[in-house]
Amino acid sequence: MKRNQKVVIYSESGEETIRTIGKVNTIGRDFVMLTKLNERIWFPYYTIKSANILTGTPNFTDSHQYIIYDNDLKRKLLYNFGETVLKREELIRQFYEESLATHLKSWRSMWVKIRTGKETIYGKIQNVDRDQLQISFLNKMVDVKLKHISSVHSIRLVSLLSLFEKKQLR
Repeated sequence: MKRNQKVVIYSESGEETIRTIGKVNTIGRDFVMLTKLNERIWFPYYTIKSANILTGTPNFTDSHQYIIYDNDLKRKLLYNFGETVLKREELIRQFYEESLATHLKSWRSMWVKIRTGKETIYGKIQNVDRDQLQISFLNKMVDVKLKHISSVHSIRLVSLLSLFEKKQLR
């Protein structure tokens, strides 16, 4: 119901409750992805305590208003549904609810910050399988169980450079 809405999410990370404001971009089978001006944040459903639309923002009832269905697309969906949907990312997200693992596979090679209940891990997504995310940082591979992840944050190049500086100071 909250797709394409600006929301505030209260999520759990260990003993801590974190408040995050962003626009709902993707809703999957077991996760939601928010976008902010400079990052994407994935939350598994089990970490979300509540999600509320911010007061004073319009409430859109339908996500279909963001995809234009022309006559050609309607014909392709009618006669070649599977082939047509698989060619367009926004149609895949609309018709199939992906799992977090499947969705993160499409973000391979992206730099991320992963919060678990115990620690924060930085790295580049290398591989994802059904229950595990593999990331690398400075030639070191780390496997993180998906069930332990509180949130996944994309990292921009500027943030990444400051991480390398911190690692070199140690």
